[in-house]
Amino acid sequence: MTASTASVAPAPAPPRLPVGAGVAIVIWLGLAVAAGASGFLLQLPFPGAQLIILGLVAVTIAIALVRGPVRTWLDALPLRVLVGFNAMRLIGVAFLLLAAQGSLNPVFASRAGWGDIAVAILAIVFVLAEPRRIVLHAWNVFGVLDLLVAVGTATVVTLQGTTPGVAPILTFPLNLVPTFFVPLLFANHVLIFRRLVGSGR
Repeated sequence: MTASTASVAPAPAPPRLPVGAGVAIVIWLGLAVAAGASGFLLQLPFPGAQLIILGLVAVTIAIALVRGPVRTWLDALPLRVLVGFNAMRLIGVAFLLLAAQGSLNPVFASRAGWGDIAVAILAIVFVLAEPRRIVLHAWNVFGVLDLLVAVGTATVVTLQGTTPGVAPILTFPLNLVPTFFVPLLFANHVLIFRRLVGSGR
């Protein structure tokens, strides 16, 4: 058979997100919406909300790293997709606006808001123009530290009973940030680190 008549084998289809994982995500999102809309998170005594968030972070990272269909699907995602996911952290703008209106603690809003905005803008830039590996490593570390500072500051503000506090991020729709997106973002940063180390880019 000549090269002109040889058939080209189709490229293998990329892995798909397992149906079970998709269903679990939908249920998780639904429960997060219900917890915020019903006031459940606000009614929890300290450190109830913090323990829930910590547990969600641990479970999400574990699922992302354990060998199986979910990890296979995640490993097939381009690095740019993982980096670009952080563009959603432009939600930090909402924190700053709420603080300006007097509805959200200004210390929390400043630390979490500006940090998220910086991470998001850099993520968009890196998607458009791929940087060197050392730059991505530095950005990835900064992204994790930003999340830790935000969670830590929210905890301190809650303990101090400062007014205004952080009630807006425990009620719908902003409660989706700590109860849904923060666990995903922590796992996202772990996956990016693993991808950078493993690829030797």
